[in-house]
Amino acid sequence: MGDTLNKGEKLEVGQELTSNNGAYRLVLQDDGNLVLYVGEQSVWATGTNGQAVQRAEVQEDGNFVLYTADQPVWDSKTSGASDVRLVLQDDRNLVLYASDGAKWSSDTRTDEVPAPVEVAPAAVEEAEVVEVAAEPVAEPAPEPEAPAARTYTVQSGDTLWAIAEQFYGDGNRYPEIAGASGIDNPDLIQPGQLLTIP
Repeated sequence: MGDTLNKGEKLEVGQELTSNNGAYRLVLQDDGNLVLYVGEQSVWATGTNGQAVQRAEVQEDGNFVLYTADQPVWDSKTSGASDVRLVLQDDRNLVLYASDGAKWSSDTRTDEVPAPVEVAPAAVEEAEVVEVAAEPVAEPAPEPEAPAARTYTVQSGDTLWAIAEQFYGDGNRYPEIAGASGIDNPDLIQPGQLLTIP
């Protein structure tokens, strides 16, 4: 039904208005009472329970009236107001507006922020659940480990060329060993000298 009853419209038993923010409901109950609810708690009512009310109507004459089958049992006492409409506002107030402003209200306005509206479990079950696979997060490739430096003790008759040939299979790489071992002159190595093989 939305949040508004315009002139000539009515609520019948079991029907309700709901504020735009979904926090408040105005219900015409089976027991004849018109009740304003916050969740399951009532904050205002017409006090017409037990009177067999059948409809709550915004009349053409500007009055908002609750009727049994044959007589009125409650009204807003606003007959004579023009272009009326009943609005259940987001501030919890139920207001009957006319062309020249508010004519009646339930006086239930609040500045409190309403609690979030809970979705009924049935509605959750009916909703189609679409599972989205999470994109795998690529882990950064590990830094290639530098080969551990080896050491070599110079033997009598060794040359850097021969040592490079022995460790790398390529004698041309002798400057790497010289650099890592702090050797300025690759032609001068001594037996017993400790070399670093990078």
